This record gives sequence, structure tokens and C-alpha cells, in this order.
Amino acid sequence: MKRLWSTHAFVVGQRIRARKRDRRRRVFLHRRSTRTEPRPPRVRQKEQRLVAPRKLDLFGDSHDTIQYCNELRRALMKQGTRVFMDLRAVETFTSDSLLVLRALMDVSSRAPDTHVGGNLPLDATVAAEFKASGFFEGFAKPPAGLPQPRGLMKKKSHRMVYSRVAAELVDFASERTVVAPECANASSQNLVEVMTNTHNHAGSPQRSKGSIRRQHERWWASVYCRDNVAYFSFVDLGVGILKSAPARGFLRKLQKSGVMSASGRSGLLKDAFEGRVGSATGKPGRGLGLPRMKKHATEGRLLQLQVLTSDVVGSVVNLDFRSASHSLRGTVFRWQTGREGGEQ
Repeated sequence: MKRLWSTHAFVVGQRIRARKRDRRRRVFLHRRSTRTEPRPPRVRQKEQRLVAPRKLDLFGDSHDTIQYCNELRRALMKQGTRVFMDLRAVETFTSDSLLVLRALMDVSSRAPDTHVGGNLPLDATVAAEFKASGFFEGFAKPPAGLPQPRGLMKKKSHRMVYSRVAAELVDFASERTVVAPECANASSQNLVEVMTNTHNHAGSPQRSKGSIRRQHERWWASVYCRDNVAYFSFVDLGVGILKSAPARGFLRKLQKSGVMSASGRSGLLKDAFEGRVGSATGKPGRGLGLPRMKKHATEGRLLQLQVLTSDVVGSVVNLDFRSASHSLRGTVFRWQTGREGGEQ
């Protein structure tokens, strides 16, 4: 039954509600007056649009591609930024370029409150390849009616060394292309080798609790199968071969002996693949990974093996290295199994 309030009871209730309201207001004013630090201002996100070049190729068209990768890295380091990757003009690409872009987006040092968006190439065939790669899922909405992709890609990433991961990538390639047993073994061995090099040398020193420890860098590996050819790629964004501990130690030995390489950084990379740089530990049997890769490339087990580290890029099989117009932090390897010829 509905209760009928008298005039006196209504006045008493109003007084009680007023006292509670005043008490809440006093508590609020007290808390605001005792706040030691001002509330941080709200960061308004700024959008930065990055227009990709027509050709994404770290080895064939390294100038524009490395420049675009560096622009993406700088944009991702800015807090409160919305990065938009405009990929509409892309007409051709290589799988290693996609792997580097994906690595840059996944890197742990990315600034907080930074979001990445983008679109797909206008070319329907290239857009289908981007969609099938899986590298840009979550921000590029594919248009309807895309054709069937001409290739398929598999990607792995970690900080540790896993022979099982290398075997998975090689098996993925063997199921979709014709891979000779000696080429499959060489690809598996070299994937493990570059994982090991990244784990041992690519990290940068980090100060923690009064001591300096080296932070292990993450690596990314992929295989892209198309037209009965498997293209393997490996990326780490660490210090790079030319700034690793073995390379620095080799340079110190040259300085002490009074001998300096006339060919500069390109010559230093050549020395590394010829086995003259050695290992930072000095232990027997160490520091043979890069010379072994050179041997496999010369034997035809790693076709068109190429490397990009810092500002030096070139072919490993004939040690034809040149200086790039831009420097990319880290190291990128690319090779293929199957017929001769590169990605288009």
C-alpha cells in the first residue's frame, strides 16, 4: 500500500538528503585540495600518413623501401600517434619487405597509445597477395571480389632458438613446392644459425638493478611459396652484423695491428663471410655460421642468398656488397629454393 507522507516527515527527509549532499561535496573538495600531482592532460592522437613506394623491395629497390621502413619506425616511436600506412600505390613487393614491416609493427619498443591502420593496394592481384600473407590482418579491410592469391606465406617469431620452427617452415615449403633434400637441409640449418646469431649477438645492453644485461632480440622468419619457388626470409632488428661483438672485436684487432680495411664496412662484411672475423668467445668451432652460409650459397643449396645489415647490402655467393643510401637497423637475409629468378 502506498505510504502517505505528512508535511513534517517530508521536511525531515529533505534535511537528511541535504546533509548527505553537503557531506559528499566536502569530501570531494577535500580530496581535490590534497591532490599532490595535477591530472595529466589527455593526449590527443595525431595521424601520420605514410605513403608506400610503388615497389617494396629491400634488395632490388633498397633506397625507397629502407626509407619507408625507417619512416614507419620513427612514427611508431611517437606516443599518441595514429599511423596510417597508405599502400594503394604498391604494384610489386617481396616477402622480406613484408616481414620487415610486420616486425616493425610488432616490435616491443613501440611507444604506448600508438595505433596502426592502413589500406590495401589498388591492384586487385597485389591486394589478394597482401591479404593471403596474413601480415596486415586487423587493419586493412580487403575489398570484395579479390582474385585467388598466387602465393601463400607462413611466418614465425620468437626470441629463442628453435630447430622445430625451422623444420615447420621448411615443411611448409616442401608441401607446396619442389625442394631438393640438400636445399631443405641447408635452409633448416641456416635458419637455426641465424636464430642463434640473433640470440647471441643482436641484443643491446640494458641496465637493470645496478647491473648491465643484454636484452635478447626477437627474430622473425617466413617462407613465401609461389610459382613452385619458396622464398625464405629472416629479420632481426638488433645491432646488426657490423655492430655485433665479433665485428667490434675484429676491428679492435685491426686497429692494434695498425691495419685498416680500405673497403670500409663492405669489406668488413666480406671478412665476416670469409671467416676472418671469427667469434667473440674465441672458442674453437664458433663463428663459422656465416662462412657456412657462404659455402651453401656457392654450392647452390641457398639460391640467390642476399643480406642487408645496417647500410651494406648485396649478394653472398660472390661477396658483392655495396653501400646503401639509407641504413636499416638490424639484419635481413633472403634466399630461395627452386628455379633461378627473383620475386615479382
